[in-house]
Amino acid sequence: MEVNKKSLYVLICSFIGVTLTWFINHEMGYGAVIANGLVGVMAAIFLPNDLAGITYTSSFVGMSSLAVIPSMGAAALGGLIVGLILLTTVEIYAGIGGKGGTTAALSTIITKTIIRIFS
Repeated sequence: MEVNKKSLYVLICSFIGVTLTWFINHEMGYGAVIANGLVGVMAAIFLPNDLAGITYTSSFVGMSSLAVIPSMGAAALGGLIVGLILLTTVEIYAGIGGKGGTTAALSTIITKTIIRIFS
C-alpha cells in the first residue's frame, strides 16, 4: 500500500464518514438509517464518485449500535480501520458486488475486537 494523496483522501473520507454518521445517529438522535442517508447524500453532492462511495461505505460502520461502537473514539478507530481495509482490498474486490457491506462488517468486527482487547 503506497501512501500518496489519494490514500490520504480515502482515509480522511473514511474517518469522516464513520464519525459523522455515528454523531448524527447517537449524539443527535436521528437513528442509523437517517444518519447514513444524510452522510450518503452529502457525500454524493460534494465529493467525486469514488470518494463518495468510500464515504458512504464507511458510514455503514457509524450505523452500529452503542453496544458495538460505544464512543466517538471507537468510531474514529473504526473510520481508520475501514479506510485501511478499503485501501488494501481495492484490487481484490474489483467488480464484486457487496464490497461495501462486507468491508463495513469486517471493519466493525475488527474495531469491536480491538475495543474488547484494550478495555
